[in-house]
Amino acid sequence: MANTFYIVRHGETNWNILGKTQGHGNSNLTEKGIEQASTLAEGMKKYPIDYIYTSDLGRAVETANIIADNLNLKAIPTPSLREMGFGVWEGLLMDEIKNNYADIYNAWRNTPHLANIPGGETLEIIKSRVDEFIKDLNEKHDNKHIVLVSHSVTVRVILLSCLNSGLENIYRIKQDNTALNIVEFRNYGPVIIKMNDTSHFKTNYSTKKSALE
Repeated sequence: MANTFYIVRHGETNWNILGKTQGHGNSNLTEKGIEQASTLAEGMKKYPIDYIYTSDLGRAVETANIIADNLNLKAIPTPSLREMGFGVWEGLLMDEIKNNYADIYNAWRNTPHLANIPGGETLEIIKSRVDEFIKDLNEKHDNKHIVLVSHSVTVRVILLSCLNSGLENIYRIKQDNTALNIVEFRNYGPVIIKMNDTSHFKTNYSTKKSALE
């Protein structure tokens, strides 16, 4: 097992601009999001990519297909790479969440690993599913270069897991749209080579955070 993973957050979406919580809901990529994905795809030609796996949510699939087309590969969708489900918060603006779910929002901001959003998932659920998925990929593949296209919270959970760091540290990692993270799995464990790399951007425009960062 010596696989290298290229972990990517999807491009900017319409809901990113509006500040709406996405979760398992979906919003299409903006023109900027398409440009971000296209520029990343061009930059990834220097890597010997073998496989592309993507969250099955539309914004990630759209991003992954742009990368796949540039690399002459096929993106493989999976629910394992989905964003955290935010339940009743999905589609809401930050102020709506603060006003209507103040106690839970306070927990999400201060003790995110303990937050339990009605109808949603917990960070521990996300960690369990991505850990299992990456374990399966490492058992299935050997010495391969694998792209994973996912989402803000899910990518940060993957990176925290690689660092063996607690989920309470979710806000200590930044993830911009189409940021590239590279993780090598070696015999003694994962090693992070790059994190939140946006050097592929052609222009110096500001990037949108997840609504719940």
